[in-house]
Amino acid sequence: MSIVKLVNIKRNLTDKQVYMQSFCESWIAGGGAYIPASDITKNKLKKNLLKAFALSGLGIRKNKCDEAYLICSRGQHLLKSSLPFCFKGEIIPMLWDCWEYTWKDLERDLRLLNVKICFMTASAAVRHFSELMPDIRFYHIPEGVDVKDYQQGKELHDRSIDVYEIGRKYPAYHQKLIDGELAKRHKFIYLNKKPDGKTFIFETFDAYLAAVRDSKITVSFPASVTDPINASVETLSMRYWESLLSKCIIVGHCPRELSDLLGYNPVIEADMKEPVKQIDDILDNIGEWQSFVDKNYEAALRHASWDGRIKHIFKILNQEGYICKTAEQDTNGID
Repeated sequence: MSIVKLVNIKRNLTDKQVYMQSFCESWIAGGGAYIPASDITKNKLKKNLLKAFALSGLGIRKNKCDEAYLICSRGQHLLKSSLPFCFKGEIIPMLWDCWEYTWKDLERDLRLLNVKICFMTASAAVRHFSELMPDIRFYHIPEGVDVKDYQQGKELHDRSIDVYEIGRKYPAYHQKLIDGELAKRHKFIYLNKKPDGKTFIFETFDAYLAAVRDSKITVSFPASVTDPINASVETLSMRYWESLLSKCIIVGHCPRELSDLLGYNPVIEADMKEPVKQIDDILDNIGEWQSFVDKNYEAALRHASWDGRIKHIFKILNQEGYICKTAEQDTNGID
């Protein structure tokens, strides 16, 4: 039986997003075996040489190995993220951002790495690859978060930011908010970066979260709506959990993955004909929405955490014949 070791991605104070980092923290907290990420790929020349070697198929382990490495990666970066671990053991991917435009390269990498089992946060990608590559077992693991990262914030009527358009913008909706002069009547944040185009408005993850929990309304649409190139993959992102766990009213569109998890739709579907009037009406009656965000918060506490998903992954891997937990952790990494 192969021992599965997570290649650990640590968070640091400058991180803008922590979706992979929080997954790794939950795996480790659950007792999963892990190994530090390698420093080799920080050297551009070594990274390119390793990638070229891997693309040739030489050196990649094809036979049964004593060790398997759980690799956190975006779909289009799987091969790069698997270096140099693919030369020592089996690769088990845990993938985010598996948009359709990445599928050709991802198919190549899955075949090249001789992947036998793969986890993905996007259910649409799982359906596609399960049909395309039936020799690989694909499993859907919905996006999660570390709920301890989030705070409830103040009551809605005591918050200072009226509307915060977070994450990806839906251009057609955003322009109607601008044309409707929403910013003249309400405190409206929609820029991710300062005028210089380089500096983020909120330079750390903690600063960003402080703004979210001080917001009455957050605007969120999935990438399948905001970016036509991603239209075939509607998936849940951590932005929804961030708003629900901060007790914000979400206006936008609810991915089905979220409503399936909660058993109801926690999002106020955007009125595309009169979006400004819809937001004005909500803000004019903000106190009436407190019980709604309280309900959403409790639902998110039950369903948002990585912890339950990690237990599910452990169960799957055990059933597939792997060992996930070990008393002694390997902290030496791979040179």
